This record gives sequence, C-alpha cells and structure tokens, in this order.
Amino acid sequence: MTDHPKLSKYWMLTDDFTQDPYPVLERVRKEQPVSRLSIPGGGHAWVVTRYEDAKAVLSDPRFSRDIHVHYELISKLTGAALTPPPEHANHLANLEPPRHTPLRKAISYAFTPRRADAMRPRIEQVADDLLEKLADKPRADLITGYADPLPVIVIAALMGVPASAWPDFLTWSAQLRATPPTDPAADRTVKELSAYMADLIAAKEKEPGDDLISALVHAEPDRKLTGTEILSTSFALMTGGNDTTASLIGGALAALLTHPGERAELLASPGRWGARMDELVRYVSPITNTLQRATLEPVEIGGVTIPAGEIVIISVISTNRDRDQFPEHPDTLDLARPKPSHLSFGHGIHFCSGAHLAKLMTEVAVRRLFARFPDVRLAIDPTALRYEQSMVVRPLESLPVEW
Repeated sequence: MTDHPKLSKYWMLTDDFTQDPYPVLERVRKEQPVSRLSIPGGGHAWVVTRYEDAKAVLSDPRFSRDIHVHYELISKLTGAALTPPPEHANHLANLEPPRHTPLRKAISYAFTPRRADAMRPRIEQVADDLLEKLADKPRADLITGYADPLPVIVIAALMGVPASAWPDFLTWSAQLRATPPTDPAADRTVKELSAYMADLIAAKEKEPGDDLISALVHAEPDRKLTGTEILSTSFALMTGGNDTTASLIGGALAALLTHPGERAELLASPGRWGARMDELVRYVSPITNTLQRATLEPVEIGGVTIPAGEIVIISVISTNRDRDQFPEHPDTLDLARPKPSHLSFGHGIHFCSGAHLAKLMTEVAVRRLFARFPDVRLAIDPTALRYEQSMVVRPLESLPVEW
C-alpha cells in the first residue's frame, strides 16, 4: 500500500511528467513496471520501465519494429487502410530481418566511426561558426542558435550536401520539428526534402565524392541498396538523426552548466572524455522512449502477459535511472561511474548506427562552447528550464545563457 494518488491513465502524456518524469517513473518501476497507458482519442499502449525488461524487449523478435506491422494496427484502430510513406518504410530503423539485415550491413560499412572521426575538423568549424554568430550578443539561446543547427549542418555535410543548400536543410529541419505529421505543411516539407535528396542521389551516381551518399550509391554488390532504400535512409538521418543529437547536445550543455565541478573535471581531462561520455548520456537521457514495438504474439514481460497486436513503449529515461541497474545514486551525474551501460542508443539489432557521431558532435559542441566563452552561465534559474513534450526525444525548449 502507498499514499500516492492514483496515476492518470494518461500519466506519461501530462506536462508535469514532461518537466519532471523521474519521481513518477521511480514509483511506476516499483508498483507496476509494465504499465498500461491510454492514448487520447482511443487505444492504449504498454510501457516497459525497468532496465532488464527493456533490454529483453529490445532483443526479442516477437516485439516488432516493422513499420508495416504498425500501420496494420493503426488501420484496424482507425478503420482506414493506411500505408507507410516510402520515406519512412525503407530504412533499417523501421524494418526487421530479413529486410533489415542487408540494410544494416550497408549502413555499418558506410557509417563507420572512422568516417565520423574524419569529420572532427568540419564539426569544429561548424561549431565555431555558430558560436561566432552569437559572440556579439550579451545573451543567447543555445538551443536555437547552437544545439539545433549544429547536427543539421554536420549530417548534411556528411551526406555530401553542398554548403549552399545548408540553409534549406535548416529550414526543413525546423519545419519538421515544429509541424505535426498530420499537418499538410509537414507533407509539403517531406516532399521538398525528398525531391532534393533524390536529385542528390542521382548526382552522386554520376559524380561520387567522399561522403555517405556516395558510399551507399557505389557500394559493393553485397552491400548494395536500392534507390528507394538510400532515399529512406537519408531521410531518416536528416530527421531522426538531427532531433536526437540536438536533444543530446542541449541536454549535455545544460547538465554541465549546472554542474561546474563535473564540467571542470571533464574539460581538464581530454583523454578521458570517451570513458565519461556514456555517463553524461545516461544522465541527460536525450531519448524519452524508443520507437514503438508491436507484439507478434502474446509475450510475458515483467510478470505481465501482453497480448498479440499490442503497442509496446520502452521508457528509456526510466531505464537510465533504474536503481537495480545503477544502484549508486542514479539521479546524480557521476563521471567516475563504472560502465554506465545505458539504453539511450538502443540495444540489439536496432542499436543506433550514428551513436559514435552523436557523441562526437556532443563532445565538440561542449568543448568549443566553453573554450569560446569560459564564463558562460545560465541566464535563468535552472528550475525554470522547460522541456518540449515528445514521445521520442526530450529537447529543451530553450537554453538561455549570458557571458
């Protein structure tokens, strides 16, 4: 028995939860670690909140990421025959084996840590350019002026997009972030971005460069993707890759602005950044939940049997603070924490291919900011920081600073 009031059936969708989810999640992990969540407008989903249960779900093929399975469930719920758009239906994050396997092989070859590391000078230049634009102001928002645009430009450059088109990508990214998927304006943005990427892919077929799109287009036969698969993969990078990395950068900057001791320790030991980065990612938890899974058959998880044809959500922000996995002060940023194995980049066959690049961009963003503005500080009380409501990422609305 507890003295807690009963949770709302929409408990994960409230603004109170968005701003401070951790007390609620600690309670849910103890009382009902696999919980049913109602969806406004009808329907429900199951939320998995414990680390070991989440890891099991992410490794179990009975929990499907196949976008076609999800659209079949949505069609049954709405009574309308819906099919996924090709931009979303042909990349590895939305597919399962056997289609997932060759896509993963191709991306793993083209999207290597070595290719990402080679971009460090470019990432540093992008960061410096963005900071220079803020330098003549006594106050700035590090989200709109830094964390949001940096991954857009870097990923565009990685794919071989010329600098002249970067402003278009910044516009498209901002529009997709601000517009609900059902809004006709979002559909127009998707079509514009898709048309540009299709033209870029065609250009790389004729004149390849040292970039990701060229590597995919001119891959060996056993790693060859179709034009539609390359387009869908590119689209995923320019949408999901941007938002998740921007959320990580913004969260990391906020964490280090409010933890001056840890910031000084991190910046003073450049050779140990890699060992401490995973703790920073765990603490920030840039991902609220993984992309949804669908049960292909009845499955028992955490003592609860979930029927076939149900939607399952893995709460990453909950698993990253689970005391069974992180018994020593899980709500604290501890850069000396041994092996902080988090789930912010997923697990199993859907582990994020861009994890290395995301961490690299975050490292560069942090280092360049505090090198350029060593006296930078929050311009508001930390308790006034607010997060946008999202079922996937956890971005700050703004990060006002002054120097």
